[in-house]
Amino acid sequence: MYTTSSSNLAHLAIAALLLFMLASCGVAKRNYREMIYFQNAKQVNVPVRLQLKPTVIQKFDQLMIQVYAQSINQEQAALFNMTSGMGQNGVVNVQQGNTLAGYIVDYEGNIDFPIIGKVKAMGYTKSEFIDTLKNHLKAYIKDPIVVVRYLNYNITVLGEVNSPGLKSFPNEKATVLDAISASGDIKDAGLRKSILLIRTMPDGTIQQHEIDLTNIECYNSPYFQLQPNDVLYVPSNKIRLRNANQDPTIYRDVPLALSFLSYLLLLNNVFRFIN
Repeated sequence: MYTTSSSNLAHLAIAALLLFMLASCGVAKRNYREMIYFQNAKQVNVPVRLQLKPTVIQKFDQLMIQVYAQSINQEQAALFNMTSGMGQNGVVNVQQGNTLAGYIVDYEGNIDFPIIGKVKAMGYTKSEFIDTLKNHLKAYIKDPIVVVRYLNYNITVLGEVNSPGLKSFPNEKATVLDAISASGDIKDAGLRKSILLIRTMPDGTIQQHEIDLTNIECYNSPYFQLQPNDVLYVPSNKIRLRNANQDPTIYRDVPLALSFLSYLLLLNNVFRFIN
């Protein structure tokens, strides 16, 4: 005979199965939403403008400096141009097969420039530093032309990205999206809502800022544009953390247990009809 307890057990099994299916759908939906960039892009119709600011030279930056004269004769200007093996605080940087000689900004924020000696670099933008060098060079070269480039415009990307590590930007311009793209995009397990930016300031202090890539207004953030030697960290999302802290077999064993329970109920019904 089909008893009340059997009926209750059947209802309980069906309810448990439905709850498990609903929970699985909810987890999948939340996981999907966490993977979407700029979720409010359609609601925000106001044009965004990047808050671009010139990069400020910091201690330990590596700079390539080239000096030219307006005249055909470049002999005087050549005295100020470093080649491989020259300079007291020079550095040789190899990029794409080319050997480039540069200057390291020392702990006090200076470079040791040929003939001129110590020249302050830290705290200046590139254009300001070029003007400073020109003023020093005017005593030796008429209307000097000075070119300054970074040899270490690098961003470190860590965490839940497909290709973490040090990323170089020879064009001396990088945004958060540029760095993420250079790292092969964020993994499904990455938390796009809370990207951590770690920045070392010229005075040596460390600043931390969060950037939300699920919000289109992240473009308006003053930290969307990156500076040399910035560090980006992409943390794990809640689903990844929850999966890491629980038994990995739970999603396999629960459906098996429910299937086995359903099988027992089916057998019970078969025997009930036979009897």
